[in-house]
Amino acid sequence: MLLYTLMLLCLIQSINSSIRTIDDCQLLIVGGTTSALGAILSASKFIKGNACVLEPTDWIGGQLTAELLSAPDFAGQVLRDKDTNFTLDVGSIDRQMDNQNPLFAKMLSVLGDTGRCWVSPKCSIPNLFHSEAIVPELNNTRIFYNTVIKRIDKDASGRRIIQIEAIQRTPIQSSTERCRFLSEELPDWYSPTDSAWFTKTQLSFTNIAYVMDGSSWGEALVLSNASYLQGVMERFDGDTSGIGDSTCGQAFTIDFLQQLRETPTDEPPNPLPEPTGGANYTFESLTWERIWTYRRVNTSAPNANIVAANDITIQNWAGGNDYKKEFFFLSLSDTQHQRDTNQWQGGVNLDAIQNAEREAYGYHYWYRNNSPPQWTNRTVLVRSVSATGTCHGLAKMPYLRESRRSIGVGDFLMNITTISGHARDLHGYIFEDRLCIGTYNADIHPMHCNYSSYIKEQYPILPFYIPLRAMTNRDIDNLIVIGKTMAQSFLVNSATRLHPIEFSIGQAAGVVGVYAVQNKLSKVADMLEEDHLKRVQTLVKILTPASWTINGTRYPDD
Repeated sequence: MLLYTLMLLCLIQSINSSIRTIDDCQLLIVGGTTSALGAILSASKFIKGNACVLEPTDWIGGQLTAELLSAPDFAGQVLRDKDTNFTLDVGSIDRQMDNQNPLFAKMLSVLGDTGRCWVSPKCSIPNLFHSEAIVPELNNTRIFYNTVIKRIDKDASGRRIIQIEAIQRTPIQSSTERCRFLSEELPDWYSPTDSAWFTKTQLSFTNIAYVMDGSSWGEALVLSNASYLQGVMERFDGDTSGIGDSTCGQAFTIDFLQQLRETPTDEPPNPLPEPTGGANYTFESLTWERIWTYRRVNTSAPNANIVAANDITIQNWAGGNDYKKEFFFLSLSDTQHQRDTNQWQGGVNLDAIQNAEREAYGYHYWYRNNSPPQWTNRTVLVRSVSATGTCHGLAKMPYLRESRRSIGVGDFLMNITTISGHARDLHGYIFEDRLCIGTYNADIHPMHCNYSSYIKEQYPILPFYIPLRAMTNRDIDNLIVIGKTMAQSFLVNSATRLHPIEFSIGQAAGVVGVYAVQNKLSKVADMLEEDHLKRVQTLVKILTPASWTINGTRYPDD
């Protein structure tokens, strides 16, 4: 018995010794989305201690990098009132320099418009965005790459996160030797046990002042047992009841790069089975060439109307690799079970990811086979690790259009009425606690599921404002939610999910986090008090606009 006890103690000591405790990350950002990138960049300018990021891949930046969508979307809508014929060119307003985030604009300028695509004024290769535009800007920060969150512990009140456990993996083999798809590899990321592909380090973050959920999947919301919404709600008006369909939302996409060769080239056979049940790929109303130049990121052509040999394009097409048959997230009950049994793997649907991978490969071959005669057998999947970060050519991470969404303090949700209206209104609702601005259409990529009738209506989206309350959670005092995890309705999320808006939200949130840490505030909601709010707003304005300039006038003029 004594021998058994000694062996057990030795085993416990061995397990504990493999856990690395980190106690100097006062502001801890979970996830490496475009919004999280904005947050860590702004935090690095103000924080006196340490701000840290847990990035699940080795490319921070989300949509801009790991999700292979480095042709950022800007608004393009023109609104017109039928009764007065008053016109508001929202797209033109959005593109004015005094309405853009200066750092985001600077990064796009550094990279240039190498693709001359037509969806964006700046289209560049994802790996360049990561290596040249992002890393040099980071100071006073630590990024834990290849790290996923596994568990959250709270204090006795249940309202404050005090410890986060994570798993960091170190590849044993090179990425070309470790050629696995995400659907195969993802469970390995969350396992603390060494595998044939990775050695693991368990990280325990303590002495945390504030946590920011900057993940694509809203993992901090789930693991802290915070109130959140998932999928479509029954009503459109900021309903926080949770009544709706948590397995119906937006389609997600596995992006990839294609290159147009100078001469016909044999393409390796598809390493994945055909999409389950087949797939109805379509050009919709466009041509092969128009889709090719849609998100092109590298070309020698002078404009978006010309296709050229050696072009490289991003394939992110609703009629192609959008996966519509299954929701990305598990049901609420399955997600809770995964959390409560300490089997957390992101709460995501691995079958959906696998089928989306198959659909993406299927679309590549369909697109290649349906090319015009002059381009026959000349498009190939880019399998370069340096260009895509993977050996199989698919993006490191899926491109998600939504996440789990917080319910803010006082049951606050941004709802569609705060961002839409008549053209003559000029802008959306001006929140007293506004921190940044954004605008885009309510852009929904539908799944094969039943939507409430309000989802199918048209909403004229005005230049709008993002308030501090959208970055709060009603249950967890020291949790800041950003990007797609903000307190917002399904419809509002469809308009705030784009690159420049997410980045600006992150920039504002980084200031919020640093201010809360350095002023030793007990909760995010404390910053809604007038004195704190004015100081935070003043700091945020150094980094990103909080007012719209429309026809030469600022709204509001503060």
